[in-house]
Amino acid sequence: MLQWSWAILAAFIGILGAMFAFILGRRAWRAYVFRRRDRYREYWQLRFPSLLSGGVPSAQEMQSAEAGEVLESLLLNRLETAVEEEEQKRLDEVFERSGLLEHRIQMLRRGARWDRLHSAAILGQVRCAAAIPALEKALTDPWPPLRSEALRSLGRIGSPVAGPALLTFLRQGMPEEPTIWLDAAVDCISDVGAFLPLLEDAREEVRILAARAVAESPQPIPSPLFDSLSSLAFDPNPEVRAQAMRVLGRSGEGRAVPLLVAGALDDVWFVRLRAVAALATASTAAALEAVLRASGDPDFRVRQRAAVTLASLAARPAQVLEWLVNMQDRYAVEGFLSQLARSGLLWRALPLLLAAEESRRQDAEKLLSGAVAAGYYQILLNAVETHPEWRVRRAVAHLLAQADNPDLVTELQRRLRSAPTPRLRHLLRGILSRQPVMQRGEMGEMDDSLARRS
Repeated sequence: MLQWSWAILAAFIGILGAMFAFILGRRAWRAYVFRRRDRYREYWQLRFPSLLSGGVPSAQEMQSAEAGEVLESLLLNRLETAVEEEEQKRLDEVFERSGLLEHRIQMLRRGARWDRLHSAAILGQVRCAAAIPALEKALTDPWPPLRSEALRSLGRIGSPVAGPALLTFLRQGMPEEPTIWLDAAVDCISDVGAFLPLLEDAREEVRILAARAVAESPQPIPSPLFDSLSSLAFDPNPEVRAQAMRVLGRSGEGRAVPLLVAGALDDVWFVRLRAVAALATASTAAALEAVLRASGDPDFRVRQRAAVTLASLAARPAQVLEWLVNMQDRYAVEGFLSQLARSGLLWRALPLLLAAEESRRQDAEKLLSGAVAAGYYQILLNAVETHPEWRVRRAVAHLLAQADNPDLVTELQRRLRSAPTPRLRHLLRGILSRQPVMQRGEMGEMDDSLARRS
């Protein structure tokens, strides 16, 4: 029994010793490998200026696979941070002269599965057109991750040469990640007319992707294609109709306005949203009327978009505000004024209270009075306290004195307590004393302590 105990103990000690030796050996090997890589990195950093000047790494320098990996890593890091196009071009030339480009293309064609995936990603980072045929071939690979990575890399290269392969890829079947195909198609296909055959595909998913590609393409919409693209506004699929609204909005065609007005009455909310957004480029009375009507849309997202569009459309925002108030839709009024405040238009309208032209002065008074009535008096109070021109401060104070808003009275009292200068306190006290609410006595007399502090 004792002999068995010693044997078990010896085996246990042996196992522990082997594990300890393995850990020490592994740490020593890793330290050796990292030191080698550091030496290669230091060597290539010293060689970098000569390589950028046209030097070619010798066969002896590239004999070790580890040396090539370190050089590739340095080149990719420099490419990621390169800003100037000339620097990117020189780095690409180094990548090609060193044989790394050819090596990655060969790995993509004949390497193991994960090596092919890694090579596809690297070729996209390098953005070299010589890799396009190999990446196009990878689009037919049965492994979905490799196809997606090839699509992503073709989009990074962004060459029109890859356009036909991308169109063929979508015709043959849906990509696993449609957004990747969409990004690649937008970057590579410069002729929006190339998407027309896909827009007639029987598969709804293909038509939606093609319509999105046309809508997101930075290329202008040619006038001869308008009739073909305008028919998408009547497509049975609402997503296609929504993308058609985007296309019509940037087409620059006057014929697009009636279609956009009709789109603003669509049964689906996001089609109406796209149509209202696209009407921002139109400056016709019909467009303005459609957007005003959309300000009372049942969906709050369409109402918000209508407010933004109105702010960009309206040459006379006071008139638009009056129309919205007459519609008795407080959400539309709130959205419109919020957009005007964010764009700075309300602040820029303050000096117009002193305009020489009576029409401009009346428009400014009407707009700012409507803003105060809707609760947007904070901007005007800020102007009374901080505007650089005292004439504008007095004009704003005169406008506020005519307002009839109990909340404004409360805010005036609060600001009066903390007014830093006698001149500002006098101005605020004058506004407060002339408030209709105060004169009717509905708010009571001002507190004596408030009067003493002010």
